[in-house]
Amino acid sequence: MKKITLILFAALLFTMCKSTKTATAGASETKVEKPAEVQYRDDFRAASKKEKAKVLKELKATAAKYSVVIFTQNFKGEKITAANGNGQLYSGYAISNLKTGIADKTRIDNTVDTTIYDKSDNKEVVIEAKEAQKYKFIYVMKNPGGKAPFTITYSNTLRPLE
Repeated sequence: MKKITLILFAALLFTMCKSTKTATAGASETKVEKPAEVQYRDDFRAASKKEKAKVLKELKATAAKYSVVIFTQNFKGEKITAANGNGQLYSGYAISNLKTGIADKTRIDNTVDTTIYDKSDNKEVVIEAKEAQKYKFIYVMKNPGGKAPFTITYSNTLRPLE
């Protein structure tokens, strides 16, 4: 009786386990990771016109061909680089301020695609030129453990940075 119960238990255990699929010669299975979650928002509290002008002047981003990338939440000191076809635009160890939620900011040329790379997670996201040209401020937030490694928010409104 013990042997029959043990055999039935083992059979039940093996039938409940799911084996992994293996790729055959005709079909290849690739895991495609979602590069970023994208939002378009202007409905948050805005910084004053004076602060906005100060930030744009400080970053030399007043011309229409420039946008400002602002790194926001969940940056914990990992090396972040931003580059485009013209060269490297930003390289630093961004740390999010718990009070303001802002880690760092940089100016990008919005006429070419810009790639942001997180060295610690080996993740990257591309800010496409056709989207960046429509918006002056681009907010990049990390999503640790999320479906997409980054959330990008395009906006023409500057959030208060202080």
